[in-house]
Amino acid sequence: MVDDGMGHAFTLDKLVNTTGSNLCFRLLEPKLGMHLIRKKSRIFSKVAEVFLDHL
Repeated sequence: MVDDGMGHAFTLDKLVNTTGSNLCFRLLEPKLGMHLIRKKSRIFSKVAEVFLDHL
């Protein structure tokens, strides 16, 4: 839909490959903070735990 001009997409840098397409990556200015909201009692997989620890 973004490629057809129907809107914008927000993603993290280098998460989407834009080579060979009409899409381009632009940084948001001023930089915005990121917040992650989740349930405290949720049990996560090992991969999800590593991801959350990295944040």
